[in-house]
Amino acid sequence: MKHFLLVVLAFACGAMLIMGNLYWQDRTVQSKKDSTVESKSASTEASVDTEKKEDKTDEKVKDMTAKWPEDAKELYKKRVEDNEAFNITIIGSPALGASEGGWAPQLKEALLSAYGDSIEVTIHEWDTTSVDFVNSSDVDTVLEETPDLVLWEPFTLVDNSNRVGTVQNHESILIFNRRLHEQNEEAVLILQPPHPIEGATFYPSNVDELKTFAKEEGITYLDHWSEWPDDESLSDYLIEKQDTPNAKGYTLWKDYLEDYFIAD
Repeated sequence: MKHFLLVVLAFACGAMLIMGNLYWQDRTVQSKKDSTVESKSASTEASVDTEKKEDKTDEKVKDMTAKWPEDAKELYKKRVEDNEAFNITIIGSPALGASEGGWAPQLKEALLSAYGDSIEVTIHEWDTTSVDFVNSSDVDTVLEETPDLVLWEPFTLVDNSNRVGTVQNHESILIFNRRLHEQNEEAVLILQPPHPIEGATFYPSNVDELKTFAKEEGITYLDHWSEWPDDESLSDYLIEKQDTPNAKGYTLWKDYLEDYFIAD
């Protein structure tokens, strides 16, 4: 009887050991499954968070480019998707203030701050007429940079001072625009006038004709003259000779362009 009880006890202990081992194996497998599920869940949540952040970024950029021409928006989007920088080139007369804290370098700083490394901004300033510009190597200098968008103040005030007529000015714009699209058929040209001046007779009409010409040719025109004073207080925004704005005028001009290129 004693031996029988020992055998039964041995079987019982063995059964308990086997059942215990099976229980812990089951717990281990379940734990691994739970861990895998949690890992997948965390990975999915991280992926969703990343997508949400990307969507917010895309939406922010879409809002900032809201005022751009449609073809410029599409080209910018294409460059971003291809991990390439969108090239903006600013060209014009000394009214840009490129070397003296003018509106152009201020705008460049604002654009880089807003868009980061998704854009590149280059500034070119020449004291020349529109005719001399398109007949010089300066055009090649601009085109070698393969700009996607050119913001051009087409030397209207310099032309006026040097008796270059509006017909010649407009022909020069068409020549440049043709060469720009030969280099990059998707490139976008945007025109803007120089600053207004006091006591001018023919210059305002030159600017009006530039605006009309741009509309007829389907070229985007930024009419920042709407922001300048139209009375004697205009002198507060210009240097004494009136060939460039002063610091106050540069800020006014820059604010207008910044609102256009970096919409809220």
